[in-house]
Order: sequence, then C-alpha cells, then structure tokens
Amino acid sequence: MNLTKRGHLRSFAGYPQCWADSKGGSILRRVLAVIAVLTLSAFAEPPLVAKVAIMSLAELAEDAEFIGIVRVDRISWGIPFLKSPRATATILQSWKGQSLGRVTFVAAPTWTCDISDAKKGEEAVVFIRGGSLEHSGRGRMPIFTRDGRKLAAIWPDVRLPQGTVTEDGPEPAYQFIRAIDVVGLRDAVAPVSTARSDAR
Repeated sequence: MNLTKRGHLRSFAGYPQCWADSKGGSILRRVLAVIAVLTLSAFAEPPLVAKVAIMSLAELAEDAEFIGIVRVDRISWGIPFLKSPRATATILQSWKGQSLGRVTFVAAPTWTCDISDAKKGEEAVVFIRGGSLEHSGRGRMPIFTRDGRKLAAIWPDVRLPQGTVTEDGPEPAYQFIRAIDVVGLRDAVAPVSTARSDAR
C-alpha cells in the first residue's frame, strides 16, 4: 500500500466525486436544493412595510374625545424608551369635548409611521384621545396663514368628505400634504360633534 504524499492527494482529490456518486451524495444534492429554494423564497417574499390605514374625517372625529384649535404653550422633556415628551396647549376653540383650559398630548412618535409632534407657540387643530393625537399623529393639523385666511395642513391618510375643497399645503416640497380652510374643517366636523352631544 503506497501512502506517499502524492497518493494522499490523489485520494482526497477523488473524495468529492465519490461522495457525489454515492447514496450520501444524492441526499446532499437534495438538501442543497431545498436550501436553495428556501433562500430564493425568502428573498422573493415582499418586505413587511409599516403603513397607516386611511381613516375618514368622520371616523377621526367620532373617535376623538377632544377636537379644537389649541396653542402649544410648552413641551416637557421626555426620557427615551421610558417617557414621551408631552405638549401642554391652551384651548382657543373647542369643537368637541372639554371647552376651556388646557389639554395635553404625547408630542413624539411611538412607532415607525407615527408623526406625533408639537412646536411651542404653534396653533393647530387637534383630535385627541387618551392623551394622544389621533391616528398616529394625523390628528394634529398645524394652522398657517395664506392671503389672510387660516388653513390647516392635513395628511392624505385622513379622507375628507366628498366635495371638500383643498389647496396646496404649507410646503411645496411636500405636495402630498394638503390644506383646508379652518372654517370648512370645523363645518365638516360639526355634524359628528352635534350627534355626540344629542346622544348625551
């Protein structure tokens, strides 16, 4: 029996071919095929995307405990992962719920698509429930002025009643954000607020 170094090299060089030709080789090929299929399936699977569902203005108003125009007076500090910043705001107009005084709400996002926020001194139409802005922050509609008119910025995730007139939002770079006249917004919310009051 020749156990020269060259002989060893010849033996090991032939080992993969021997495995492939054996019963074990057949099993190996099947395992590799299954792994390949699973790998391709994993890459072919569409990624999970966090997304906010569209909610009608009526649903937003129905669910909210407070709706109105507020002015943000201050924003408390938050502690990451422990405590969210909170905005304290003075009620300027109440359309539903608490009529006077102040309201508070979470002023920072709690998940990927949450846009909850607040800026000191701003005026906004807010929809609040349980101390949070409705619809992952879409319940905050900052007010701005254009040609002497007060408009509220509204995200496309809030569906307005059919026929509601909107116009360009406050920032041209974000064309998906629209604007609605504050008086028109109040009138659109009024039927829901009135129905809730009548029910009581």
